[in-house]
Amino acid sequence: MTGIHESSRALCSGFLSSAERFAERPALVVDNETISYAQLYGHAASVAATLQQNSSASDSRLTGVFGHRSVAVFSGLLGVLMKGDGYVPLNPMFPSDRVQSMVSRAQLKWIVAEAGSLAALEKVLELHENVLNIVIPDTDELYGLDDRLPAHNFITQRDLAPAGSWLKTAVDANAPAYLLFTSGSTGQPKGVMVSHRNVTHFVDVMVERYAITERDRFSQTFDLTFDLSAFDLFVAWEKGACVCCPTQQEKLFPAKYINSQQISIWFSVPSTGVLMKKLRMLKPDKFPSIRYSLFCGEALPLDVAEAFQQAASSSIVENLYGPTELTIACTVYTYDSERTPLEAKHGIVPIGQAYPNMKMLIVDEELKPVDPGQAGELLMTGA
Repeated sequence: MTGIHESSRALCSGFLSSAERFAERPALVVDNETISYAQLYGHAASVAATLQQNSSASDSRLTGVFGHRSVAVFSGLLGVLMKGDGYVPLNPMFPSDRVQSMVSRAQLKWIVAEAGSLAALEKVLELHENVLNIVIPDTDELYGLDDRLPAHNFITQRDLAPAGSWLKTAVDANAPAYLLFTSGSTGQPKGVMVSHRNVTHFVDVMVERYAITERDRFSQTFDLTFDLSAFDLFVAWEKGACVCCPTQQEKLFPAKYINSQQISIWFSVPSTGVLMKKLRMLKPDKFPSIRYSLFCGEALPLDVAEAFQQAASSSIVENLYGPTELTIACTVYTYDSERTPLEAKHGIVPIGQAYPNMKMLIVDEELKPVDPGQAGELLMTGA
């Protein structure tokens, strides 16, 4: 597969290529607004140039992105990658002391934040002793935030560098593309860094598996702090497809959203499918536009897979599995109406087989392979 071993291939490389090839095609639907590749590129390049011109070589190669799904947040995330940093998504809904802990442990000096989350950001900044530099690309109105927090620096919309001043920089494929904090078994957030090489390999496998084209329309149902969001964004943008983000209200009626946006690649946690089945949204042939119905993040109940297959009757239903440390997903199982009921244990769809260039082994407590059908710990290695 081409491109996997390029030393300077960054996670945003596919987006940059699509922005050249498909400038006027939709890259993003968010807050009921459609943003073209050219528009999103312009916003992202402006953020990237601003970070380049104001940061120093001694700053961390990680930059925070604080906010919900919005043009400012998506362009901020891309801008961070285009600057050559890895992004650290920070959720305004998390307790402020938890977010401050993430900022501190990631040693962040820079955060890109959306205007709509400034009230939540203020609570985080009040707890943080070191100087932070905050880029707010979608407003000039700080409502006195800079006066109340004089220790921190703020760059607003009027201070952004022009998109044309962004300088493309080489990126080490082994450098972190993102750092995500998982819940951690101790309750203390656990930071997991994933490299550009890891994610671009995953993107290549997914693009090929699902034959993605610029005509595809992806659902985007995950918070950015959940690594499944990286699938929606970067698999879509690799080939010029569109990422469709439902509002909080629209997330309550996913069936209506699928049809109104003509979603072709649906991806959600199984509990969304459970809710849709419970509310009788999964009527036969309800979703003719869907090519692939994908689930990950939780165990997939067999009855939900069956119901979704009937609702998206021309789609292929797949169950993906993988912890954050193994780059979004590492095994996959394709639902089959005849075979799967025989293979499902306790009414749960299996997690399937390893992706290309991944190997799996199930071992006992002494790290010796167990016999088929025996319980053990899953070990995996690969790209």
